[in-house]
Amino acid sequence: MKTPPADLARRLLDVSEQVLHGDPAPRLEDIAGMVGASRATLYYYFAGRDDLLAFLLTAHAQDGAQAVQASIDPTDPPEQRLRAMVAALAGYLSQHPGICAGLLSALGATGRMTDVMAANDRWIAGPLRELLTEAGTVGAVTVDDTADAANAVLGALLLAVLGRSVAGADPTDARFREQLTDQVLHGVLTRAPADGS
Repeated sequence: MKTPPADLARRLLDVSEQVLHGDPAPRLEDIAGMVGASRATLYYYFAGRDDLLAFLLTAHAQDGAQAVQASIDPTDPPEQRLRAMVAALAGYLSQHPGICAGLLSALGATGRMTDVMAANDRWIAGPLRELLTEAGTVGAVTVDDTADAANAVLGALLLAVLGRSVAGADPTDARFREQLTDQVLHGVLTRAPADGS
């Protein structure tokens, strides 16, 4: 896969919900029409649909990581940073439920999808594991295995947002995101964060 120019990349990201969550799934030719590019242009940058999906999901993993970093105050205690991280992920995913469908379909896949899972691990799951480990050293979380706990947190977020979206409910609803954050954290925190939120 060649890296598309910034303008084309942005146009592709702008239609990523239709690409990742479309029913029926659009073909590369359809996607070319959505972004005002020729079929040949997309085939120049992407060998096929899986290549394009890998590009979109990897780009969203990076964007999601940036949203998380922007929401975290590094001087806060680990449990507050964990809450901020989970809330930021819930907020980002709720704006892009197609990512949930794309990531869930990438689980266990081969080829380009293994690159997607590696990017997700680098940008999202890895930092979450590190924060869970740090929170564990101060007794803020009770988990035996941080990798399992991180997978449980991420799986809960993905399924909750996707399920709400598929049901026709609004995943961007603030109350839903707050309750989802609380429910996910309830499974790992030993106590409420110091700010009482």
